Amino acid sequence: MSEVCEITGLTEDNVAKLFYLHKQLTEGSEIPVPDEKSLIGFIKPLENTVSSNRIHDSEQKRKDSLLKHLEKSIASKFEGAKLSPFGSAESGLSLKGGDFDLCLQIPNADEKKTIKRIGGMLRGQGMEKVQTITRAKVPIVKFIDPRSGLNVDISINNSLALYNTKLLSSYAKIDKRVKDLAIIVKHWALHRNVSDSVNGTLSSYAWSILVINHLQEQQVIPNLQSGENRTIIEIDGNEFDISVNEDASLAQPSQQNIAELTMSFFRNYATKDWENEVISIRNGKPISRDEKGWMNENPTALDIYNSDKENPGRMGEHHLAIEDPFETDHDLCRVVRAEGELRIRNELLRAAELFGGGSTWKEICETVDADRLKGMEPVDIFHDLRDKNDDLVRNMLEKTKAEMDAVDRLIDALESERQSTLRMAKAMRGVIEETSDLRKEHKAIITGLKSRNKEIDEIKLKRDKINSDIILPIHMIEDELSKVYNRLTEELDIHRVPSLAKEKEQFSWFMELQAMHGKAREASELHHRFIELVKEQKEEIKKLKIYETKHDDATAKLLQDEPMLKDKNINSKEVGSYDRRVHNIQKALRKRRGEMHKLRREAGRLDAWLRKKSGNQNRGRGRGKGNRRGQKPRDKKEDSGPMTLGDISGLLSGMGNESSSKRSRKVSSKKAGMRKMGNLGAHRGSRSQFKKKE
Repeated sequence: MSEVCEITGLTEDNVAKLFYLHKQLTEGSEIPVPDEKSLIGFIKPLENTVSSNRIHDSEQKRKDSLLKHLEKSIASKFEGAKLSPFGSAESGLSLKGGDFDLCLQIPNADEKKTIKRIGGMLRGQGMEKVQTITRAKVPIVKFIDPRSGLNVDISINNSLALYNTKLLSSYAKIDKRVKDLAIIVKHWALHRNVSDSVNGTLSSYAWSILVINHLQEQQVIPNLQSGENRTIIEIDGNEFDISVNEDASLAQPSQQNIAELTMSFFRNYATKDWENEVISIRNGKPISRDEKGWMNENPTALDIYNSDKENPGRMGEHHLAIEDPFETDHDLCRVVRAEGELRIRNELLRAAELFGGGSTWKEICETVDADRLKGMEPVDIFHDLRDKNDDLVRNMLEKTKAEMDAVDRLIDALESERQSTLRMAKAMRGVIEETSDLRKEHKAIITGLKSRNKEIDEIKLKRDKINSDIILPIHMIEDELSKVYNRLTEELDIHRVPSLAKEKEQFSWFMELQAMHGKAREASELHHRFIELVKEQKEEIKKLKIYETKHDDATAKLLQDEPMLKDKNINSKEVGSYDRRVHNIQKALRKRRGEMHKLRREAGRLDAWLRKKSGNQNRGRGRGKGNRRGQKPRDKKEDSGPMTLGDISGLLSGMGNESSSKRSRKVSSKKAGMRKMGNLGAHRGSRSQFKKKE
């Protein structure tokens, strides 16, 4: 059994994991301060970190392009909706490749239903890894846009986050060092694995707040939430002070360079009095726990971490207390778990000691668990093609195009079946919306269905009204009539002569039974007529079904093999079964369109590789400009290494006019004829209507 530290309770293995924190708790040693020469040596590596990790123009263009696409394809489908970017990427305090956070504001929205609907729309567009999270405080849908490679989060009515972003953006605009230090700290936190709120450490947003708090303390930036003019808003019944004083300034801002600020950041939080202070950029400096009312609750992180229990529970709240600048009741360390807290404190101490002990910035940011970040590296979309010859790639392209053609035919068949089933459902309800593409006999059937439906409803209403008024069925009424009639007409027994009141009651009951019998007969006749009409309706529906389900053999085979439609036969007696089939067809269509989207991307990728190899990326563009008389032809460029999804997006977007992989769709003779006739109005009168050829 390993020994346990008497002061911290840590085992030998855990002491090794938390070496710097254990050393501080047991020895309380001083953190070394780097000399001026050493600090100057950090400036260039830190500047390189900022340059290589900031969001570049190409990534911003991809985000802008995706935002426009989502505004058209998603936001426009909801009345009064507005799609706005927020978060670190929008404020400028993000690392490159970070999540793209979007807020969809919809008045009076059912947020959970909206998220599910958006998820379905995104899957239909071919977005990858679509995940809807409806149980969170703010419902969210997460997905990856395969074209740009961006990880996207769309939240619904997350209005307060927009104001937070505005505040952080205002801080970022004050001084270049705000963005620089945020990128440096987040780069370090990412590689040291202490910037993952899902797994129990601080969020990227929390690190931004710590950076701003530190720069306020160092007199680099003022407190933008100070001032007399206040702006109060109400969200979900709660009031928030969202005041931002952009005119605030410091008389003499500090002129510390980025190396000095980075060094002091680590020293500041490594030695922070977390026991008694709460971080508050709203206040401009830390506030006491007594003033805030956030006590450092038990059990401590060490209590939980050292516990032998299988399920030791959660530690107390407010250990690394960080106040949200607007939602002041929200502690940003609420997501931090016991191990996460200890690792954060250990990493801050480690960075401070290495900074002052002569280590390099690369050593300070040495990656913990390098495999964890592999998925974040730029993806070379041609990595699997580089060792293949051109003929093999061409065969792959032809195979992909053939698959596209097959899926395209299936999509056409599903769309045709969907329209057919929709018409059946509407026809059974007697609804005629579009008749221009129906045969004469088809229209006659639907018209008959409509009038018959109306008659059926009227008869059913009358029958049910009579049956609700008359409690007894007709056979019981007839039995009772017979009994009462016999009592009224039988010979009297002089010893049992009924009273006058009894006689009146018997005659009254007899008259009432007669009236009931007449109504019951009427209800019976209505019921028989109802049955006849329903039978007629079924026969007509069978005819309609024959018209609507006439597919060619190939199309019928495609639909028969569609797994999402197997064993989902419709019941011609039930309108709802057609509705369910339409729903299943729609699901199948979304899936197949997603497949088509991926196949088109793959065809574009293969075509782009062949063109890249042949040096014909600009084929068809700028004709007549190249190889003029007297000019030497340009040399072909050699393969220039890996291309990322972002790098290739522009290349793929320019291939639309040249690619022959997309099969041309059939155009109805009516549409073709109308095109030939010119731009005519939709309603032209009976004499000038275009008629379909027989």
